[in-house]
Amino acid sequence: MGDFVEYHKPCPSCGGSDPVSINSDGSAKCFSCDAFFKDYESAMGGNVADFSSYKRSNDNMPFTNNSVYHALTDRQISLNTAKIYGVRAVKDSEGNITEHHYPAYINNEEVATKIRRSNKTFTWIGSPKGTGLFGQQIAQTGGKFITVTEGECDAMAAYELLGSKWPVVSIKSGASGAARDVQENLEFIESFDTVVINFDNDKVGREAAKKLLVFLSPARLEYFHYLMILKMLTKCSSRASIKLMWLLGGLLRYIHLQAS
Repeated sequence: MGDFVEYHKPCPSCGGSDPVSINSDGSAKCFSCDAFFKDYESAMGGNVADFSSYKRSNDNMPFTNNSVYHALTDRQISLNTAKIYGVRAVKDSEGNITEHHYPAYINNEEVATKIRRSNKTFTWIGSPKGTGLFGQQIAQTGGKFITVTEGECDAMAAYELLGSKWPVVSIKSGASGAARDVQENLEFIESFDTVVINFDNDKVGREAAKKLLVFLSPARLEYFHYLMILKMLTKCSSRASIKLMWLLGGLLRYIHLQAS
């Protein structure tokens, strides 16, 4: 990585108009969502075409035609849950999943796709500006309970572990963009009686969760869950282990509440 040579460039990950600085080697960093791009020019390539007015066709195909519905075996997400959330995947010649394709919606119309590669780099096809939280399109506005996670796979894992009965959504652009994502969708979030924030147990995740106190009504915010339980859960191979760890997470959360 070299020194920054260009500043105030748009981010293909979070959609910010000017938070990216470019290094002399062509890599770049977004200071809004913390995304890193090994090749910024290539990352921006997905936004060359005009997808801003895209509407899904009758055959429900995504922006990219090389992804299909698969069980997300790399994160222990079932095929049914992937279909419910509209998440498609790409496999290599050996059957290994190399990409997740997360849809983004405005008024129930898919207008963009976030691509997560196996090396944990992210790019967008289309713009995420104005889109809802990941999973928001499948959750009816209003209800007793909603969980907000830091990542898409965390959301799908939590959805399964809650019996596929309770809405779970994710922020769009990492912990650094959490406050913006929640504020932009505050009316939807606050239509629920109880809001559960489940972010990673690292410094960035904890600070992002605390910032949400500014926007969320205390009466709705029941607790913070500062554990990395979900990321651990999605890497387990045994469903019994998953259930055990979820129960452990509930116990630790109870202890945290009693101490707070």
